[in-house]
Amino acid sequence: MSFDNLSNNKIKKLNLALLALFTFLSLVIVFIVPFIGIIGLAILPIPATLLVISGRIRDAIISAVLGVILLFFLNYILAIIIIIIIIAVSFSYKFYIEQNKSIKFIIVRILIIFLAAGFLYIVIVSAVNRVNFIRETLNSYNNYIDNISSNSILKDYAGLMMVDSVQFESVLSQTQYVMRFIPYLLPGIFIVCLTSIGIINYQFSHTILKKYDTKIKPLPLFKNWDIPWYWCWGIILGLILILIPSFNSSIDKLIDVVGFNLLIIFGMLYFVLGVSVSWGLFERFKIGMVWRVVILIVISLFMGLIIILPIMGLFDTWINFRRLKRK
Repeated sequence: MSFDNLSNNKIKKLNLALLALFTFLSLVIVFIVPFIGIIGLAILPIPATLLVISGRIRDAIISAVLGVILLFFLNYILAIIIIIIIIAVSFSYKFYIEQNKSIKFIIVRILIIFLAAGFLYIVIVSAVNRVNFIRETLNSYNNYIDNISSNSILKDYAGLMMVDSVQFESVLSQTQYVMRFIPYLLPGIFIVCLTSIGIINYQFSHTILKKYDTKIKPLPLFKNWDIPWYWCWGIILGLILILIPSFNSSIDKLIDVVGFNLLIIFGMLYFVLGVSVSWGLFERFKIGMVWRVVILIVISLFMGLIIILPIMGLFDTWINFRRLKRK
């Protein structure tokens, strides 16, 4: 791709204050608006990206700083980390356009940037406060779980449901066990969430950059999303690690943790692929948009049915329900 694609008068005329406001509003969405904060995080670097690819690097930095300036009063370390993320993603897009890299490259690069930024935040907070951030957080979390039985709201709820003390203790014990295991699933959850952020960011960036005459490759149509067949080994390995019998108490938990995280990552991958397969089939049989959404919502709401989607995604890599042209 020619470097001339970066020289764009439309982008050069963009108002710096307006872009800083866009960054600020994106940050507000991240921290204040429930459920869609991930979208705010995804679009956060876009104003700086527009400026960097047009050569306005100083303005990109100013836009990023102004956009998060209020956060400095609440958590200056987090503010610095967010600025680093914004600038790093912006320069990654500049490199992506100049070198004509693949879409996979930029999405993986965004994932790595967020993971590295998270690690950097933990290191800085631990150094500044002279504590082990992860250990202190886990200790606070475990203390909360240990004391959950004394929660008055929980006791009132149990009384309302007319549950006797034995049943209450049994359910509480199982709940505490699950809650204690949740932190070990965070690596898989973070990878899924950050990959989603990369994809959302790319889609928004493509739409906005196209408006300003800077062209990047479009994502494939959702109905045509596909992965190589051999990725199935990720989910197979996850199942093997979970199902193998206990044989060494020192590594059994580690094996389970790795297995569950692999299932989270590849399970979500094949779930999305299953939705893509369904969408392609809906289109082939000309099913209306409303019915498509209704069918997918119904499937997603029932645990017995939701497993259909990842299974469809998995089998499509071999059977090719959508009749995609594969190499």
